[in-house]
Amino acid sequence: MRQVVKLALLWLALSPVPCVAEYRYVKIHVPASIDTRANGVNARGDVVGFYTDVEGALHGFLRRKGDYSTIDYPGASLTVAFSLNARGDIVGRFVDAEGNGHAFLFSDGEFTQIDYPEGASTEARGINNAGDIVGRYFTRGGLELGFMLKNGRFQSIRVPGSRATQVSMAQDNGRVIVGYFSSPDGALHGFVRNRSGDFQAIDFPSGGSFPCTGARSVNERGDVVGPYTVANNAGECRNSAQGYLRRRGKFVAVDFPGAVATFPGGINNDGVIVGLYRDRAGVSHGFKAIPEDGE
Repeated sequence: MRQVVKLALLWLALSPVPCVAEYRYVKIHVPASIDTRANGVNARGDVVGFYTDVEGALHGFLRRKGDYSTIDYPGASLTVAFSLNARGDIVGRFVDAEGNGHAFLFSDGEFTQIDYPEGASTEARGINNAGDIVGRYFTRGGLELGFMLKNGRFQSIRVPGSRATQVSMAQDNGRVIVGYFSSPDGALHGFVRNRSGDFQAIDFPSGGSFPCTGARSVNERGDVVGPYTVANNAGECRNSAQGYLRRRGKFVAVDFPGAVATFPGGINNDGVIVGLYRDRAGVSHGFKAIPEDGE
């Protein structure tokens, strides 16, 4: 187990007023579910996420060519799928019968439980085409830290000075990662780490004095997607979120038409974005946003 070197935190300059992306949006909703949330997309356009059934239980799902299949870790009380790679390996989290949280890898039809050594709970948020797995874990003292599992070895990741750090995705080189962290004042920032110890904060230029930005995924071109919001009067990041794409230093708004909230969760190398949106009735649905110049 190796602790990643932590150096200076650099802040990204804000771009001009964001423009709106041109996408063709496709609704994703698991049949007979109460709500559906899409989290990850791979090069083939396969989508993973989770849904709530009519009894209130959470299940992971895989959507491939329009067909849905359920992903349930054996014996778990709930299962959530967050990411998949081109090979079809899927990662996520599950809660066992005793209420303990664990990460999992689902590969070639077999589940593998993943636990950060001596951690209280573990959650896998992303897997790249090299098989590197990233996510977060909680120490027994309650501290939230990011991690990478590469070649069988865990690396703990923490943004310098942060109260909490989560890693969401890694490029195939295993060096560039994205995620988000909370600063001592409670503000939420996205980040990109271009090499070990070199963290850059990402804050959507929303005009608010208290940033609330997350970074959920990055593709091989360096495009980053995530949600942002403006804090309420109490300085809490609880208002309805909207989505963004950050490409070549420019921010682009990503919002499902007519939705009251949009949360991008994944992006592939073709620029296809998946996530969830909330309709005016308060129901969550998954979505796939396909660039207008895409297929």
